[in-house]
Amino acid sequence: MLERNNLVPLYEQLGNKIMEQIRSGEWESGEQLPSEKELAEKYKVSRITVRQALAMAERSQLVKKVQGIGTFVNQKTIAQRLESITSFQTTIEQLGLIASTKLIKYLEITSNIQLSRLLNLNIMDRIVNIQLLGSGDNTPVVYYNSYFSHELGILMGEFSKKNTENGKPFSTMDFYKETNDFKPTHVEQTFEAVLSNNDTASKLEIPIGEPLLKVTSMVYKDEEPLEFKEAFYKGDIYKFFVTRRLHFE
Repeated sequence: MLERNNLVPLYEQLGNKIMEQIRSGEWESGEQLPSEKELAEKYKVSRITVRQALAMAERSQLVKKVQGIGTFVNQKTIAQRLESITSFQTTIEQLGLIASTKLIKYLEITSNIQLSRLLNLNIMDRIVNIQLLGSGDNTPVVYYNSYFSHELGILMGEFSKKNTENGKPFSTMDFYKETNDFKPTHVEQTFEAVLSNNDTASKLEIPIGEPLLKVTSMVYKDEEPLEFKEAFYKGDIYKFFVTRRLHFE
């Protein structure tokens, strides 16, 4: 219970208790908290005190209020630094989630004008399209759509099939760690906010029109393009962050 003779205000005590219960897993991600009335009765405080306590938790991004419905525990946010490439498995497991990846499509197709330019190939050359779905605790969080030259794509397809069959989490970056012939030197990326369409919504099991973070990547070995990839991350649970140095002249 709350300590009424404590110098710490009641709303702050209650706010800390609510946040502790969320962090300990007593209230799970997406779960609705008791109403303001229920919390006020349980802890014998006013609804104003409860409202202030919930505002504390909301400022800490542990809960969100839905107008006219109630307060819900926020979904865990997957954070990934931009300064370096972190494996999909490591990123997911840092949150205490079980990572998994599956190969959802493998296609050998003919290159079009755009892809031939991106991959430095001739028009009508054979290329490989690989689509992967990454999940945390069996909930899809990212959809990868990649294109490769035919030689690299065949190897990437075998790698993806083997890991899917063995139940091992992976992304295409994990393949590059195991090869010397296709060892990347750098990646060029762009980031943009988009809305899910029929295809991405279906794969990520979300409604059409939900916010996504789209990351477009070109993977290079020196000047040779290895992979063109579009990755679609769920906008409500995935974020990237970077530390930027300041230089004043």
